Amino acid sequence: MSKYGEGKDLPNLEMLKSHCFATIPKPEGNLTGRIALVSGATSGLGYATALHLARLGISTLVFPVRSLKKGEQYVQSLHKDVPSFRGKVKLVQVDLCRLDTIAPCVAQIEKEIDRLDFAILNAGAARTNFTQTPDGYEETIQVNVLSTGLFAVLLLPLLDKTASLPQPSGAVPTQLKPQLEIVASDVHYWARNDLFPRSGNFLEQINSEAFFKTLPHAEMYNISKLLDVFMARKLAALPATEKIQVTSTNPGLCKSALRDDFGAVAAWLINQISWSAEFGTRTFLHAVLESHPSGSYISNGIRRPTSTFACSEEGIKLEDQFFKELVDLYAQKAPETKEILGRA
Repeated sequence: MSKYGEGKDLPNLEMLKSHCFATIPKPEGNLTGRIALVSGATSGLGYATALHLARLGISTLVFPVRSLKKGEQYVQSLHKDVPSFRGKVKLVQVDLCRLDTIAPCVAQIEKEIDRLDFAILNAGAARTNFTQTPDGYEETIQVNVLSTGLFAVLLLPLLDKTASLPQPSGAVPTQLKPQLEIVASDVHYWARNDLFPRSGNFLEQINSEAFFKTLPHAEMYNISKLLDVFMARKLAALPATEKIQVTSTNPGLCKSALRDDFGAVAAWLINQISWSAEFGTRTFLHAVLESHPSGSYISNGIRRPTSTFACSEEGIKLEDQFFKELVDLYAQKAPETKEILGRA
């Protein structure tokens, strides 16, 4: 048995049964005095997450957004949708298709807030046609993995600092580690590992148009979510996260703008059997408001084993290679990550 356990498979029928009969309790608590960051908060799952946090009395929400104007519209909607919300909302500008915008965004966050209790990294992309970012990476991989990971690493010092601060008076749960949550998905069970590059330069190869063209429809999204599981586990093992709880989460099949690239008919059909964003993102709150072993994968509100491949010798070898290349990339793009990750 590997260090991650035996893992499991998730046949389509089992997934559908779990989806149809899932019960996820509505999260409860009092988040007064706490601060949360939610990426992707100007669309379905991210906005639903913000609504949960606002309903529970979060004191400050931080929204990294590409468009400040669009962000302002969602701030107004948030106060309208949760009239009881009396907290602050801070907008910071970032473009996850441009890695060089992430460090300045985090620097601004560090100047404007003195603690960070929750970092819920939800922003995502799902391209069915090859789309290259200005940085030269395939967009699904850059947004879901490369940029999300860089954001996570750069936020670690603020999360670590928060671990040494007093717990907010009146907050429930009363004792809570700072939380880093990377949104993954059950589709990681279906990632076609037989299609993965087997030689070096893994990140270079999976970001190439030639590799994209070898993949079945929407397979790159599945791969990106497997890499998110890998990334969360590797970050959880760092000394830099010793005082932080790291999780990856599955919101389930939810109504989402992510499927806009699938075409109108396919998106409509999928959305007919999808959960509401409110229901799916309950898992996000259970991941951060409850104690889990760091590195856990949370689905339907509880801890679940990851895929058989992710727990296999071959999967762990790929995880190690992927993370090494990721660390090397970050050292080039954001040299400050060397000090953060050098604590490993």
